[in-house]
Amino acid sequence: MKPDSTSQSNPFRNRVASVEKRDWELWSLAVVLVCALAIGLFLILLPSVFMGQDKIYVQAELSPQLLLGLLVLVMFSLVYLIHKQFQVRNLRLQSIQDAWNFELGRVQMLIDPLTQVFNRAALEEIFSKEINRAKRNQSSLFFLYIDVDDFKHVNTKYGHLAGDLVLTEVGAILKQSIRGSDYVIRMGGDEFLLALVDTNDEGAQVVKNRVHQSAINWSQSSPLAGYKLSLSIGVKKFDGSMSFDKAMEDADALMYAEKEKHHSD
Repeated sequence: MKPDSTSQSNPFRNRVASVEKRDWELWSLAVVLVCALAIGLFLILLPSVFMGQDKIYVQAELSPQLLLGLLVLVMFSLVYLIHKQFQVRNLRLQSIQDAWNFELGRVQMLIDPLTQVFNRAALEEIFSKEINRAKRNQSSLFFLYIDVDDFKHVNTKYGHLAGDLVLTEVGAILKQSIRGSDYVIRMGGDEFLLALVDTNDEGAQVVKNRVHQSAINWSQSSPLAGYKLSLSIGVKKFDGSMSFDKAMEDADALMYAEKEKHHSD
């Protein structure tokens, strides 16, 4: 099951909001301080004003001690504000870094470490979004259920490391065969699922043919002597009236039908 990204990210949102609030408070304090200093200087420098017809005559007295005190106050105020601004900046950077690390860790939990595609745990997160979007926009969503033919034979004849190599290569082939908006999920073992967003029957068939051709190309330069990569693929269009499980069941059945055809050939 996926982690609840909304609830998990709230602490980081709250921290960022707290930092921004402190930043706003510091700027407000700076404005108040400047206004207070300006008013104080005005009252000190203008103890008496004589109005003439065309001129303003200013008579002011300012002791060195008072001037020094004002300068010290201004300097301390500036140092305090700068120090606080650095603290706020560091807190903001730390909050961003923590949020980035959390999101990176969450994404890594949804990635299959061997093939570097999404794992089964990502299904709920991906399809709860894409299925709802397809229903809302009345757009199409196609599933391609994929299985590596005779994969057990690979592990038996060439060893499990060779099996891992084949799965890694299949993951790479599938990623290269789709668009950036589509998804590759390793369902487990040697089974994969492609989710094609906003496409049609022709587009789904193009992807299927592309995957088959890539498997043929890979087999021509296979590092496993005598091994030819073959993939069985079942294509199913998602119908908004059906459940996700029903769509997976139909795609799985179509995949096994093609697998039986491969075996009969």
